[in-house]
Order: sequence, then structure tokens, then C-alpha cells
Amino acid sequence: MNSIPLDKILKAKRLRLRIVSFSDIDLVWSASRYEGFNDGMTWEPPADRKELIHITENNLQDWKNDLSDTFTVELTNPLTPIGRIDIRREDEPDVWSIGFWVHPEHQNRGNVTEAAQRIMEFGFTELNASKITTAHAVWNKSSRLVIETLGFSFVREEPCGFMKDGKPVAEFEYEITKE
Repeated sequence: MNSIPLDKILKAKRLRLRIVSFSDIDLVWSASRYEGFNDGMTWEPPADRKELIHITENNLQDWKNDLSDTFTVELTNPLTPIGRIDIRREDEPDVWSIGFWVHPEHQNRGNVTEAAQRIMEFGFTELNASKITTAHAVWNKSSRLVIETLGFSFVREEPCGFMKDGKPVAEFEYEITKE
């Protein structure tokens, strides 16, 4: 059982992070309609909005089971959902990994960096992580820039980071420690 309450809100300068909800389905649907949006992600664009109901249920169940805390990233003024960020428990004790995306209409404004800084603080202080990892498809220069800005150290290139359309996608892997 997760000790992080379902009504947990993380506040940042221009953003707030709250647990995902069914009200976010339009956000995810809209983002996934952009050509190439899902190319660097492990999940495929949903065929219809109904698929997102099951995904949201899984996110909520993973939160309750202390496997992953998935937050919707919102601008605070005006309150507008713009993306997602999650922090997932890894097999190694006290190690968590983060992943993120922002709707294409809200990219290149520093939102991901701000959200990731806040989720890293949450991971180190409230989840007692000793290390946080992350990865991106090798061609994804925007994610690389965010990750390097956050202070992550490059660990290695993984030739088969994940499978997409039956083919391996190479990833660069990074980590940062609590120190």
C-alpha cells in the first residue's frame, strides 16, 4: 500500500503535479494525435479514447500498490493540464526512474525541466530514493537536453532499450544520486 495519498499535490513555480484522473483522457488523446508524438515512448497511440480508461485505471492501481506515482502536470495560471510525469520503483532497493512527456502545444517552455526538478525532489525526500534513473531514445535531442540540464550523468547506450513496431529502439540511460 502506498503511503503517498491519492490527493497529493506537488507544487512548483509555475506548475502543479497531481495524480492522474479520468478527466485527463482528452489531454492524452490530443497529444497522441500528433504525428511522431509516441515514437520515442514505449506505448502506442491509443486507437480510441476507451483505451485510456484502462490505462488510467492501471496508473491508479500502480499508485495504490506503491509501484509508480504518475502525475498530471498542470500550469497553475490558468489551471491547465499539459503533460505527464511519473516516478517508478525499480528492482534495486531505493532506486526509482522517471519518465515524462508534455503535450506538443506546450513544449519548449521549460515545463518538463520544472516538473522533473520537482519530481526528483519528491523522489529523494519523500520516497527516500538513493538514485533516480531515466532514459530516452538516442535520437530524442529534446529529452537529452532536459536530462542533461537536470544534472543526470550518462551511464550507457542500450541498443535495445525498448521495442517499437517489433524493432528495438536504442536508448541512452542516465542516473543521478541523492548526493
